[in-house]
Order: sequence, then C-alpha cells, then structure tokens
Amino acid sequence: MRDNLTTKEKVAVLLLNIGAEAAGEVLQNFGENEIAEIGEIIGRMRNVDEDTSAKVLNEFVGQFDSWRDSEQIIDVIKDHRPNIMPFIYFKNLITEEIVSIITGEHPQLISLVLSYLDAKQSADVVAQMPEESRSDIINRMATSSSPPIQIIKQIDELLEAKVLSLGDRLDTPNERKFRTIAEILNKADSMTEKTIMQRIKEENPEIAKEIKTLMFVFEDVAYVEDKALRKVLSETNSTTIAMCLKTASEEVRGKMYKNMSKRMGDMVKEEQELLGPKPLAEVEAAQKEIVDSLSKMEAEGETVRGSGGDSGPLV
Repeated sequence: MRDNLTTKEKVAVLLLNIGAEAAGEVLQNFGENEIAEIGEIIGRMRNVDEDTSAKVLNEFVGQFDSWRDSEQIIDVIKDHRPNIMPFIYFKNLITEEIVSIITGEHPQLISLVLSYLDAKQSADVVAQMPEESRSDIINRMATSSSPPIQIIKQIDELLEAKVLSLGDRLDTPNERKFRTIAEILNKADSMTEKTIMQRIKEENPEIAKEIKTLMFVFEDVAYVEDKALRKVLSETNSTTIAMCLKTASEEVRGKMYKNMSKRMGDMVKEEQELLGPKPLAEVEAAQKEIVDSLSKMEAEGETVRGSGGDSGPLV
C-alpha cells in the first residue's frame, strides 16, 4: 500500500486495527459527511499490510502522546500496534481458527498466547478448549511469570509459521476485513451504519453484499433459533418488544409472537395499541437492543442463527 495516505485513509486504517467496539465509538464523533467518506474508503480498500498498519498506528500514538488526558486512547492503540505485539496475527482470526492452531500445544504455551490476546478473544478461546484443560490453562495464566523476550519471539515465529501453513483453510485477508467492517457497523448507531453501507454499495455492490451477509440486522430475527429468541424476549420488557414490532415485517412479527408466552404476547399487543406514532430513531434503538442481545449470545458461543440465517434477504 502506498505511503502517502490521506488523513481519512489513515483513519480508515486505524478503524480496521483497533477492534469493532472501539471503532464504533470513534465513528460516533464524526459528522455524516465524514462518515460517508470514511465508509467509502473502507469499502474500496484492499489488503492493508502490517507495515502500513504499524506506521499509521504509531503516528496516532505520537499525536495522542501530546494531548492531555489521553491515556486511555493511547492504551487502546498501543495494544494494537503490530510492531510491538507478539501473536498479532491472531487479532483478525475467528475463535475457531485460533483454537485449531493452539490445540495440542503445551498448556504453558497456550496460557502465554492467551495472555496477549484481548480479554474477550481470550475468553472465547478458553470456552472452546476441552473442559479438562480449561482450569489448568487459566491457573497458568494467573500464576506463571512471563518468559524471556527471546523465548516469546521464538514461540511467536513458530505459531506464525503454523498460521501460514494453514493457507486456504483460514479466512482470506478480505474475508477477515469484511468481518471486521461488519462488526464495526454492528456496534455503530443505525444512521452511521446506513450511511456507510450506502456509500460502499454505490462504490462496490459486491463488497456491500459480502459485508451485509456478515452483519446481524433486525430482519435476521426471522432466521434466529427459537430457543435463542425465547431467551432474549423473556429478558426484554414488553414496551421494547412492542416498539420493535412497529416496522417489523410479517415474517419477523410472526417469529417473535411464536416465541412469546401468551401472557407476554397479550401485553405486547396492549402496549402496541397504547404506543401511538413514534420517531423512527426510537423504533430502531429498540430493535438494536434485541439485535445486540442476540449478537452477545452468538459471541459467547451459543447457537443463535439457524441454517438459513446467513442467506436471508438483504434489507
């Protein structure tokens, strides 16, 4: 990738490197036009190599260092700088890929790797490890001291070679990038998501379709497993559910009522009669609450989307 990136291109690289949750928060601070431009850049970007990511992140760290009260921002970026972080190649792998790579390794090595991943990623990996080894791994993470830098470097190189040897069995760089963009947009508010997706669609409809497939939107509720939906609805108040249904398709409406108790269904119908006209933003916020709950369950390893979930209609 070229060295003379524009400021907005650098912001796009930053967003693709700091994780979905942090990126979603950053986007809230931009105006609609800026979001649209950055979204367009993200949509047309191809592979961002590690050197480019390192240069951009280092530049942001240098700028933040001169600001007051910026310690948290500096920590976020430093935690994602490829040139100082071992096991950086795990950052964009999905949980199942990481598990397949470290399975069979010594628990001490596994605990070392997990100590360098962010907390959520580490927890997701531990949850998928064999039950009999989880306690040992976590105990080693808590009690073991860090080995010498040279040893860490050797382990880092060993595992990187293992990752490279898997080749096509892992997501391609573009697939990982699209997955990251989808996660960022899922964290962003509805207006931000719509603005960015519209610009990406105008620039490259195929990329927009790939990203949309990876996103979890409210209409995907039609394809959610009944057990997962029942759990979420049982933990959601009737007013929120009634608000969600104001713009829901018949398919989603039927799915949700099917998974409510008769008592809850009657309460929701009564709430709908009392609600009256509501701003679209309030309806979308209620729908996002349902989607966020389902996304959290999915991230924790629970089965959420059924066999048709990823091939449902684009909305």
